[in-house]
Amino acid sequence: MGLFVAMAIAVSACANDAYAPEHTDQPGSTSASRNLAGKSITVFAASSLTAAFNEIGTKFEQETGAGVTFSFGGSSDLRAQLEQGAPADVFAPADAKQMGLAKDAAVVDSDGTIFALNRLVVIVPRENRAGVITLQDLAKPDVKIALADENVPVGNYARQFLDNASADPGYGSGYKDAVLANVVTKAANVKEVAAAVQLDEVDAGVVYKTDVTPEIAQDVTTVEIPDVLNVIAIYPIALTTNGQAQAKDAAQAFISFVLSDAGQAILMSHGFLEAQ
Repeated sequence: MGLFVAMAIAVSACANDAYAPEHTDQPGSTSASRNLAGKSITVFAASSLTAAFNEIGTKFEQETGAGVTFSFGGSSDLRAQLEQGAPADVFAPADAKQMGLAKDAAVVDSDGTIFALNRLVVIVPRENRAGVITLQDLAKPDVKIALADENVPVGNYARQFLDNASADPGYGSGYKDAVLANVVTKAANVKEVAAAVQLDEVDAGVVYKTDVTPEIAQDVTTVEIPDVLNVIAIYPIALTTNGQAQAKDAAQAFISFVLSDAGQAILMSHGFLEAQ
């Protein structure tokens, strides 16, 4: 995990210069506020960013006078919407794959800058009638599991975790197949997985650590995934190519704010790992 995080940090550091605002004013300065006041941007962002980006958006609006509208959802669904012509100024998916596909489709202008990292956890309903105490318990017969669809970043990451476990003698080569045989819900995004566990509709689900919000935590317990098996999620952010020309400076300023110390502090307060 350490090598991967180091690579992510290096990519983020190198990319930051490419996302410097076109003007020298930073959000919060008098000049920046004057330049951005009255402008409005739309940000397509992974559902796991909902709480953190809502807070970032509020702070950004207060400091710049610009407006921000968010559309949160599964990263693959958001990318598909961009490819179908949906208007947005900024794209922030939960993995590099979706950003790469967006770049291939020419709906973003670059591979993006990595601005945050995340990790996986297993959650179970607080009552835990299925008795899921360890990761091995996910493979027990009749355990009902919710995973995000494999085309959604968290669903892909979850399956990578299962691959890692299946390569570990402590779990056995059949572990992944046994767990997948227990999947009864394939969700469109991580919020749907968390909700299914919180509502006791399933016995377990794999989500990001940041999705165990105070509201969720009161109804679930967490089974940690050790570092040797875990997968680090990376979050890149980029300008879209079909954004409003007159609001490009506001979109760029939003990206700069996410990458700033203030933006990073908000992300970390919501449980994200620093990528810079």
